[in-house]
Amino acid sequence: MLLTAGIASAKYFLRHISRKNTVTQTRRNISQHYDLSNDFFSIFLDPSMTYSCAVFKVEDESLEVAQQRKVNLLIKKAKVERNHHVLEIGSGWGSLAMEVVKQTGCKYTGITLSEEQLKYAQMKVKEAGLEDRITFLLCDYRQIPSRCKYDRIISCEMIEGVGHEFMDDFFGCCESLLAPDGLFVLQFISIPEERYEEYRRSSDFIKEYIFPGGCLPSLARITSAMSTASRLCIEQVENIGYHYYPTLIRWRDNFMANKDAILALGFDDKFIRVWEYYFIYCAAGFKSRTLGTYQIVFSRPGNDKLAYADNPYASLPAA
Repeated sequence: MLLTAGIASAKYFLRHISRKNTVTQTRRNISQHYDLSNDFFSIFLDPSMTYSCAVFKVEDESLEVAQQRKVNLLIKKAKVERNHHVLEIGSGWGSLAMEVVKQTGCKYTGITLSEEQLKYAQMKVKEAGLEDRITFLLCDYRQIPSRCKYDRIISCEMIEGVGHEFMDDFFGCCESLLAPDGLFVLQFISIPEERYEEYRRSSDFIKEYIFPGGCLPSLARITSAMSTASRLCIEQVENIGYHYYPTLIRWRDNFMANKDAILALGFDDKFIRVWEYYFIYCAAGFKSRTLGTYQIVFSRPGNDKLAYADNPYASLPAA
């Protein structure tokens, strides 16, 4: 029995390392999850098709309102202005791009590796009449020419698909693409540092059945890649992870309330059980504070344009 378990464990580990996120393999990994069906994702996501942690003001708030608050928070932290050119790495179904442009009028480029997401986002941009401001590309972050410079870079829950081995490459690319006085805003799901080494070297339910090639970074892995591969420094850090529990519960409730619609798309009962477990499994991780979700603002040393901007202490009483 132990031998059988060991063989099974080795099989999953070998499968996991075979999914290492090279340029070619990353596209396959992303496609296995995000190209399932746009209709499928629309069943459990909010109308904006935002697939990341929301920010709730009160517990019974609607998912749509909470997602809009998260988007507004990212826009505020990025300090986007009309004359800026923004790059979004992992642009999803385009909701963040359209909201940033509607609020600021900036120029925006979003990249994704999902053909289904690309088609949907381009359709929504055309419907909104924003084709002159927003461009979406099917492109790996490593394939963006270094001559391109962006005033702001935003990446919301994409870095989990980069992989441990390519984390330095990711930050090196951001360093080369960011304008001298630019800001980089990163949102990501994190795993505790004490578990990171064992976790990254093994497979688990999420890596096997939901996100092939995925690897949640620890906060320390993010900062080590930042310091090794770039001149970036941290301006602000916030952990919004406790908001992911209600986000996942909303997704799970929407999902389970529409099982018939999911079956009608061609998925089977096993698929439904796997995805329900995915939602609950992840929700438990955030409920127990085992998992976190960080928003980090990066800049470079000497960026004096940030001096006293949005001083959070301005309204506090004196000691």
